[in-house]
Amino acid sequence: MKKIHIFNIIAGIITIVSMSLAILGGSNSLPYIVMALFIISYFMQVKNFGRVVWIMITGLLVVLSLGTLLPHLFAP
Repeated sequence: MKKIHIFNIIAGIITIVSMSLAILGGSNSLPYIVMALFIISYFMQVKNFGRVVWIMITGLLVVLSLGTLLPHLFAP
């Protein structure tokens, strides 16, 4: 159970930071949807309701969030 919490903390930090940068950059409502999906997936993992599926969704959200961070990491 503790490994899931550590994964969710790291995933939450990545998601919140990258989506906040996207919101500040003038993005549409997609960052809000991604953050809401992350919160829903966390609570579903805690309640043991389809845990494996929600872990995969969290992983996909982290990959999407890291993809939005790429221009900030490799900008000149």
